[in-house]
Amino acid sequence: MLGRMKEVDLELNKLDFDQLWKGFSKSHYALYNDEIVIISGSSGVDLELAPLESFFVGKVDERFIGNTSVLLGNTYVAIFSEDYIGEDMTSGKLASLIVHEMFHSFQLRTGEKRFSDEILGMDYPFTAENMGLRMMEREYLLAASTEGNLEKKKENLSHFYSLRRVREKLLGEHIDYEKALESIEGAAVYVEYKALIQMKTEKKRDIFESFTRDFAMVGEDKFLIRASSLAQGLLLCLLAEELMPGWESRFSHSEEYLSDCIKEGLGIKISARKYKYKNQTLVDKMLQGWKENRDVLFKDFESKKENSLEEGFRISGFDPMHILKRDKQILHLNFLRINIGGQDRMIKGPVKMIIGEHFFDVKKIEW
Repeated sequence: MLGRMKEVDLELNKLDFDQLWKGFSKSHYALYNDEIVIISGSSGVDLELAPLESFFVGKVDERFIGNTSVLLGNTYVAIFSEDYIGEDMTSGKLASLIVHEMFHSFQLRTGEKRFSDEILGMDYPFTAENMGLRMMEREYLLAASTEGNLEKKKENLSHFYSLRRVREKLLGEHIDYEKALESIEGAAVYVEYKALIQMKTEKKRDIFESFTRDFAMVGEDKFLIRASSLAQGLLLCLLAEELMPGWESRFSHSEEYLSDCIKEGLGIKISARKYKYKNQTLVDKMLQGWKENRDVLFKDFESKKENSLEEGFRISGFDPMHILKRDKQILHLNFLRINIGGQDRMIKGPVKMIIGEHFFDVKKIEW
């Protein structure tokens, strides 16, 4: 892990962070496993740390979960788990992923408020009409991003926003879940992408392809709304960079979601055209397949569960990237963190919650 830290630090020191995003700068980051954390600096960090060459080492605690930005004392630290580092992952790719998490530290330090409501996301309406229109919307967004002709580019953007207007009416407040993901995670992916471009790890075209491969294809991966919204945000940022000078400042000083900020900034006209989604049979099949796969995971869990708890705890943490909801049952595939008597306890997934009126009205957990 120390060797990885050294490699990443060399890559990070090559970057001009202010060129990635105005005002952005290198900040504390860490790699960790089940036992130790190696961190780039100790200033403001409330961990007992010992020097380790040019870094610091300490024991992990309950705050180290997944890949994210976490407040340690009075310092936001970008953390990345060794579990997500494959043997074939290059130091440049790992550095770009850490830049992504560093950008979340930057967002938090600068008072960003447009984070997604994960509870809202759990009740996201997976209907054939919504998913079919969403996939059409993605086709137009990708077409706008790759089109060289300015007139055609704006025409594709008009179709994208016209479809989004239809979906806004269809989904109500749930469309804000996507918009927030585009705004926060999408912007972080944009900075991650630009870091790879700066490091010249591959040709720019190949890097773009790696982020957008299968973007407009109809598939069950599009039912992973949180994950599939990230590239939507990336493409919106790239379009803003191309068409809207000064967009970063406007967006940063705005309360609008990214897509709304770009729409207003470019004065996009909404078409009165009525849209009907294509590939209806295929979309229906994908929706049915997604439901069946979800049910298999629940059934498999039921055959293996051994423990349960019905009282004396509260929910203190979960992984929104790996969660499934079916009626009043929620399956945490990665982990669930609970607090018992003031002490946090991590339960590795799968863990099932049975809820009442809302997400935190937990009647029982099983694992």
